[in-house]
Amino acid sequence: MTRNKRGKEYIDPQVQGALWRRMVLHWLAFILVALLLAVGLEWMSDPFQPVLEVITRAWWTYSPMLLVLGCLIPLFVYDSIRLSHRFAGPIFRLRQVIHSLASGSRPERVEFRDNDFWKEIAADMNQVIDRLGNTPANKEEPGA
Repeated sequence: MTRNKRGKEYIDPQVQGALWRRMVLHWLAFILVALLLAVGLEWMSDPFQPVLEVITRAWWTYSPMLLVLGCLIPLFVYDSIRLSHRFAGPIFRLRQVIHSLASGSRPERVEFRDNDFWKEIAADMNQVIDRLGNTPANKEEPGA
């Protein structure tokens, strides 16, 4: 029987790790640009005030927004890992099947979860598995 539910969300550290690292990098860049924009807007309201006063006013005006943005990043990273699981999981399963085929054994049919991407690849892989199972070299000899 094929297990249709994966127990782990983080199954491909190379792919999913690159995705969440990239997301955090983009998020930090976004926060930096937002912070610079906030300071710039405060400075443009009175360009002759001291820089430290501009930064202080910008901090007190925009720090709640920056705090909220900082608190949201774990949610976005978690959601991106869950989303990536919908394509990393099927590829992980296909790698197992290909490894099994390469070693000469006949794997079980491939079934992805309902929300996974690339179900047509699973159908194609199942056709390959079925076709390989029907070759004369893989059929049992009568009387053997």
